[in-house]
Amino acid sequence: MKIFTFLIYVLFSSAGLILFKLGSGNTTFALNLLGFKISLSIKMIIGVLCYGISFLLWLYIVSYSKLSFVYPLSIALVNIVVLFGSCVFLKESITLTHVIGMLIIIIGVSLMSIGD
Repeated sequence: MKIFTFLIYVLFSSAGLILFKLGSGNTTFALNLLGFKISLSIKMIIGVLCYGISFLLWLYIVSYSKLSFVYPLSIALVNIVVLFGSCVFLKESITLTHVIGMLIIIIGVSLMSIGD
Protein backbone atom coordinates (compact mmCIF):
# COMPACT_ATOMS: atom_id res chain seq x y z
CA MET A 1 0.00 0.00 0.00
CA LYS A 2 2.81 2.43 0.85
CA ILE A 3 4.62 1.81 -2.43
CA PHE A 4 1.34 2.22 -4.33
CA THR A 5 0.72 5.57 -2.59
CA PHE A 6 4.23 6.71 -3.47
CA LEU A 7 3.80 5.75 -7.14
CA ILE A 8 0.46 7.57 -7.30
CA TYR A 9 2.20 10.62 -5.80
CA VAL A 10 4.89 10.47 -8.51
CA LEU A 11 2.25 10.20 -11.25
CA PHE A 12 0.16 13.13 -9.96
CA SER A 13 3.22 15.32 -9.44
CA SER A 14 4.53 14.55 -12.93
CA ALA A 15 1.10 14.99 -14.50
CA GLY A 16 0.79 18.37 -12.82
CA LEU A 17 4.02 19.57 -14.42
CA ILE A 18 3.20 18.22 -17.87
CA LEU A 19 -0.40 19.49 -17.85
CA PHE A 20 0.70 22.92 -16.69
CA LYS A 21 3.19 23.09 -19.58
CA LEU A 22 0.61 21.77 -22.08
CA GLY A 23 -1.90 24.38 -21.01
CA SER A 24 0.48 27.33 -20.91
CA GLY A 25 0.22 27.97 -24.64
CA ASN A 26 -3.53 28.50 -24.87
CA THR A 27 -5.05 30.30 -21.92
CA THR A 28 -8.83 30.60 -21.86
CA PHE A 29 -9.68 31.98 -18.41
CA ALA A 30 -8.53 35.33 -17.10
CA LEU A 31 -8.75 36.25 -13.44
CA ASN A 32 -8.05 39.69 -12.06
CA LEU A 33 -7.16 39.32 -8.37
CA LEU A 34 -5.97 42.35 -6.43
CA GLY A 35 -4.50 43.93 -9.52
CA PHE A 36 -2.82 40.73 -10.74
CA LYS A 37 -4.07 39.31 -14.01
CA ILE A 38 -3.78 35.52 -14.19
CA SER A 39 -4.55 33.69 -17.42
CA LEU A 40 -5.31 29.98 -17.15
CA SER A 41 -6.45 27.15 -19.36
CA ILE A 42 -8.36 24.01 -18.45
CA LYS A 43 -5.16 21.96 -18.68
CA MET A 44 -3.40 24.34 -16.33
CA ILE A 45 -6.25 24.13 -13.82
CA ILE A 46 -6.19 20.32 -13.96
CA GLY A 47 -2.40 20.48 -13.52
CA VAL A 48 -2.83 22.58 -10.37
CA LEU A 49 -5.40 20.06 -9.09
CA CYS A 50 -2.90 17.25 -9.74
CA TYR A 51 -0.33 19.21 -7.74
CA GLY A 52 -2.83 19.61 -4.91
CA ILE A 53 -3.52 15.89 -4.81
CA SER A 54 0.20 15.11 -4.95
CA PHE A 55 0.80 17.51 -2.04
CA LEU A 56 -1.81 15.71 0.09
CA LEU A 57 -0.26 12.36 -0.81
CA TRP A 58 3.18 13.78 0.05
CA LEU A 59 1.96 14.76 3.53
CA TYR A 60 0.82 11.17 4.06
CA ILE A 61 4.06 9.69 2.67
CA VAL A 62 6.25 11.89 4.85
CA SER A 63 4.27 10.90 7.96
CA TYR A 64 5.29 7.23 7.67
CA SER A 65 8.61 7.37 5.80
CA LYS A 66 12.20 8.31 6.40
CA LEU A 67 12.49 11.73 4.76
CA SER A 68 16.17 11.32 3.90
CA PHE A 69 15.17 8.34 1.74
CA VAL A 70 11.82 9.32 0.17
CA TYR A 71 12.72 12.90 -0.73
CA PRO A 72 15.64 12.07 -3.06
CA LEU A 73 13.71 9.09 -4.43
CA SER A 74 10.65 11.22 -5.17
CA ILE A 75 12.69 13.90 -6.94
CA ALA A 76 14.50 11.25 -8.99
CA LEU A 77 11.34 9.43 -10.03
CA VAL A 78 9.42 12.61 -10.82
CA ASN A 79 12.33 13.81 -13.00
CA ILE A 80 12.45 10.51 -14.86
CA VAL A 81 8.66 10.35 -15.41
CA VAL A 82 8.64 14.00 -16.57
CA LEU A 83 11.45 13.23 -19.02
CA PHE A 84 9.46 10.42 -20.63
CA GLY A 85 6.16 12.31 -20.36
CA SER A 86 7.71 15.33 -22.07
CA CYS A 87 8.85 13.08 -24.88
CA VAL A 88 5.39 11.56 -25.34
CA PHE A 89 3.08 14.52 -24.69
CA LEU A 90 5.23 17.56 -25.48
CA LYS A 91 7.17 15.99 -28.37
CA GLU A 92 10.49 16.84 -26.72
CA SER A 93 13.48 14.72 -27.60
CA ILE A 94 15.51 12.59 -25.24
CA THR A 95 19.21 13.04 -25.90
CA LEU A 96 22.17 10.95 -24.85
CA THR A 97 22.90 13.58 -22.20
CA HIS A 98 19.40 13.07 -20.76
CA VAL A 99 19.92 9.31 -20.62
CA ILE A 100 23.30 9.70 -18.92
CA GLY A 101 21.79 12.14 -16.42
CA MET A 102 18.92 9.74 -15.72
CA LEU A 103 21.38 6.90 -15.11
CA ILE A 104 23.41 9.10 -12.74
CA ILE A 105 20.22 9.93 -10.83
CA ILE A 106 19.29 6.24 -10.54
CA ILE A 107 22.80 5.29 -9.42
CA GLY A 108 22.90 8.16 -6.91
CA VAL A 109 19.55 7.27 -5.34
CA SER A 110 20.56 3.61 -5.24
CA LEU A 111 23.79 4.48 -3.44
CA MET A 112 21.89 6.63 -0.95
CA SER A 113 19.51 3.80 -0.14
CA ILE A 114 22.27 1.25 0.63
CA GLY A 115 21.95 0.31 4.24
CA ASP A 116 18.34 1.53 4.62
